[in-house]
Amino acid sequence: MIEKIRRQSWLLLTMVGIGLLSFLVPYDAVMSMFGGGNNTIGEIDGHSISAQEWQKALQDREPLFQYQGNQTNLSNDTWNQLTENFIYNDEYEAAGLQVTNEEYDEILFGEVLSPYVLQTIYGGQDSASFKEQVRKSFDSMDPSEAANWKKLITQKRMKEKYDAMLKKGVYANKIDAKWAFKEMSDKVSIDYVVKTFAEIPDSTITWSESDIRAYYNKHKNDREYKQETSRTVEFINFPVKASVNDSTTILQALTAMKEDFLKATNDSSFATTNSGVPSAAYTNYIEGSIPEFEAQIKSDSVGRVIGPVLVGNAYKLIKISKRGLDNQVEARHILRKDKATGKAMLDSLKTVIAKNKNFEEMAKQYSEDPGSGANGGGLGKFGRGAMVKPFEEACFNGAVGSLQIVESDFGWHLIEVLGKNFPYTKVAEVQKVLEPSAATVKSAYAMAKEFTINYADTASFRNAADTLNGGTRVTVAKNIKPNATSVSGLPEASELVSWAYSAELGEVSQPMMAQNQYVIAALTEIREKGVPTLENVYDKMKEEVIKEKKAEKLVEEMKGNEALQDLATRIGTTVKKGENITFRSGSIPGSGVSVAENVIIGACLGLKTGTVSLPIVGKGGVYVIQRSADIVPGTSADNYLSDQDRTLKNWQQRAASGVFNSFREAANIEDNRFDRR
Repeated sequence: MIEKIRRQSWLLLTMVGIGLLSFLVPYDAVMSMFGGGNNTIGEIDGHSISAQEWQKALQDREPLFQYQGNQTNLSNDTWNQLTENFIYNDEYEAAGLQVTNEEYDEILFGEVLSPYVLQTIYGGQDSASFKEQVRKSFDSMDPSEAANWKKLITQKRMKEKYDAMLKKGVYANKIDAKWAFKEMSDKVSIDYVVKTFAEIPDSTITWSESDIRAYYNKHKNDREYKQETSRTVEFINFPVKASVNDSTTILQALTAMKEDFLKATNDSSFATTNSGVPSAAYTNYIEGSIPEFEAQIKSDSVGRVIGPVLVGNAYKLIKISKRGLDNQVEARHILRKDKATGKAMLDSLKTVIAKNKNFEEMAKQYSEDPGSGANGGGLGKFGRGAMVKPFEEACFNGAVGSLQIVESDFGWHLIEVLGKNFPYTKVAEVQKVLEPSAATVKSAYAMAKEFTINYADTASFRNAADTLNGGTRVTVAKNIKPNATSVSGLPEASELVSWAYSAELGEVSQPMMAQNQYVIAALTEIREKGVPTLENVYDKMKEEVIKEKKAEKLVEEMKGNEALQDLATRIGTTVKKGENITFRSGSIPGSGVSVAENVIIGACLGLKTGTVSLPIVGKGGVYVIQRSADIVPGTSADNYLSDQDRTLKNWQQRAASGVFNSFREAANIEDNRFDRR
């Protein structure tokens, strides 16, 4: 290879030049020079998003949240925020919406926090001391990070204002309220005859491919058939598990280390250096975590090393490093948030609890702390700094068993101290997770690779799976979206999704590692956004064609100007009754049809009493109905005021999401983030 490079030094110089060029010239420009790459990440409402703009958006958002390397979540959150911004920015400008510096300060640190700030930054907890901590955090923040927070919070505040305006612009009048009331309260009863589509076997219906194609041409643009971009795959798993040799190797390594662990003078340092899980190398022993050896851990002398022992999926060497008493307390409390009335109530509760010793019962009934109230007020054990100062001082200074009432930013607390200075055992752990070695992983890959070589098409893939290891289950993952991070049966599936969007229909993948297993997939369906292909909806449209043929047959069979009983006798069924049917009824009582029969329900309320209808085609069958009595109207007890209020609230709740969905649909969004072609 070296000799070849020497003979063709021009090639080396060319590659080095390209490498240097990539550092000096923006990536997009380099890709354009060579005619490759897609410089457009996507388009939202006419705004084209370049690769540079996208990278900047990702870099701005990532430090604000704890993504911990989860690039898929970062990408999705960033895209969703860009979508919201591009959709609404013109709307904000047209409405004259803005957020001043004074308002920004108020919604972030003031008396009235914005809903987004309250949930995202404060975690739903609002207190003066917490606000002060947040202010100090923002004051010490890197200027660029603080600017990105301000940009995001401002954008969210504009959306909150816009949504509030939408809600205020919605109104339900008395006529709306009356119709809402009538939909729920006007009732009618019918007699009817029904023949369901399920009663006719599909095998008795004659249809042709031209029937399905005609149905497709007529209905392909219907909303119910509109499709989004998706892929469907079938996959099998080759588990990668630690072998007996892997287990023996780990056990021997820890056994050889035991003597050095006994002699170690710094247990924490030794364990941290040698453990496969350094974060758990030196901790207080948690009672019940290793029940088989708990008695030993609690009673053996300091310096003793236990193991190696298998705990869960890891071998451990456990050294008893230290015993002592910790500076912790255990307490429970009852919280009343109203500072004007809270103390008086807690004084009364204190008297009752002192007499009846029923703190837990009173906490469940009266505490306004959602976290501990249902648990009888229990807060568990905690050290200094975990609670607000007045609460902490009462717990650490109060006697065990004492009942104290103190005030904090959260309200008034009735506190009982349950214990102090608990004994603890500090243990050092050298832990080696039982996992497959490189040789085991390589062997599993070889098996999976051989499978892909021998069975490289969908049909042989399925057949081979049926015989592999006595029968391997094939998992079907349908309608996988481009930004999916998991699929059915596979929580971590980013690589599988990436492959599915670069593969061709019918292609079988190479082995992909996911969650300690190799996955082999076959791409069985490709759907692109818009009008579906006939192949994509063939089965569903075939079902509808057969249903139409059945409906035609039943309508012809049920025609005739005759009484319901005569009709029922002629076609071999019975007359049924449907009682108390309203516009809100989902189906016809007793029909045996579970799908919504809106056309039939409308006919029930629109037909004249005593009139026998013609055959009516529903979703689940064909009906002939006769209204047995006039509509029984409901009577409003408050002149429809409660219905007006309920209708208004319902419309207001739907206003913001409805407008957003409409804007998004009209924006013609093109998401190319996951386009691997």
